[in-house]
Amino acid sequence: MALYPETLRIVVEYIDHHLPEQGCFFINPFCWIPIEVDPFQALLEGRGDAALFPAAAVSAVLPEELEIAAVVRKNAAECTSPDHPLQSMSAIVVRRERADLKVLFAPMDIRQSYGKVYLTGAGAGSREYLTLKADRLLVNAGVIFYDDLIDTELLEAYGAEKIYVGKRKGHHHAEQDSINRQLYRAATKKQIVVRLKGGDPLIFGRGGEEMAYLNDRHIDVEVVPGVSALQSAAASAGIPLTQRGVSGGVTLQSAHNVLAGGTPRTLVYFMCASRLSELQRMLLQDGIDPELPVALVYKAGFFDELVTITTVSAMNNVELVSPLLAIIGWTAALYRKRNKILHTGVEPYQCLLPGKIVPLAAVNSAFQGLCDVDLDLFSGIAFTDPEKIDDFLAAFGKLPAHLVLYADGQECAELLRAKGYGRVVMALDLQR
Repeated sequence: MALYPETLRIVVEYIDHHLPEQGCFFINPFCWIPIEVDPFQALLEGRGDAALFPAAAVSAVLPEELEIAAVVRKNAAECTSPDHPLQSMSAIVVRRERADLKVLFAPMDIRQSYGKVYLTGAGAGSREYLTLKADRLLVNAGVIFYDDLIDTELLEAYGAEKIYVGKRKGHHHAEQDSINRQLYRAATKKQIVVRLKGGDPLIFGRGGEEMAYLNDRHIDVEVVPGVSALQSAAASAGIPLTQRGVSGGVTLQSAHNVLAGGTPRTLVYFMCASRLSELQRMLLQDGIDPELPVALVYKAGFFDELVTITTVSAMNNVELVSPLLAIIGWTAALYRKRNKILHTGVEPYQCLLPGKIVPLAAVNSAFQGLCDVDLDLFSGIAFTDPEKIDDFLAAFGKLPAHLVLYADGQECAELLRAKGYGRVVMALDLQR
């Protein structure tokens, strides 16, 4: 008998990518429909509930409205390819709001055995530049991969395994390809992996390359910013990087890139919410490609951060309010939407769920009470204490149907099911 007989009806199979062995599906009834033209549209238009794709290829082309619900092996005996670990695997794709399907497919998702990677900035210079969030992650890490230009004495305070992977000109302890592979292997062992870099991981730190490598293999990655040498050097010298009437902007360049002929630059504009049309005209007058990607970031770094992707030619049509920052360049096209998980427990940075973990305390500090929190900002809620579930549900009333309710252990899961949320409850060991 079907577990949820009305949940899944149609699975769209993309071209010649064959379905996993039928025994791995524990749901009935369902119908497979091969399709060769625009398989994403079948889901977006509601002509299918789920779609099957090659796991190694789907991430980069997935529309924002869709999400990978599970990564599964095509058959139990098949081994992974040495060239790409997902070559022999399938990705099951659903609409983001289908919490019931995410729960339905979760038991077969190999990512349940994965951990998380945090690309973390250690700051540039004194160990006191380490952020509070970086410190909490280092406390909870299972392994730390660290670079040069880090005060290594600061690592003595943390109990994780520590692996040196520094690279200095002419003295590479580890090549980048090797570092990427080590990060991947560590993340598949269901642990918190901290990749600790001097300064900020996304400013000339090759963090983008590591993030792309891991994302391509469906490893969840989060970036934790650090104080860059740009900031620490200027602050230490007492030199303002911007000053009204004196300097209205800063240009970051790598001498290596400039001497080698240079590469396209990324432009960043602050305080642009009311100036998008004027900014667009200036860029086009300067000969900027109208199709250059633009990422408009509202409330950067806060729990209700919102990223809107557009182009230079269309940016004037976007209506957003302050505070807004524009990132303009080909790197903006690398943006991938991540789920936000509201974590109701006391130690959110031990949580291994894929997505951005938002502590409830961080949300509470922005509002007078729980009832003011907009749950539409989140894709899931993590419950770790059964005693807090009644209070949470009392504050919000009926929870939105798009939310997956992650329960730490069977006691939390059974309580949520008893409250009528059985189809969207996922019982897991949430902590490392």
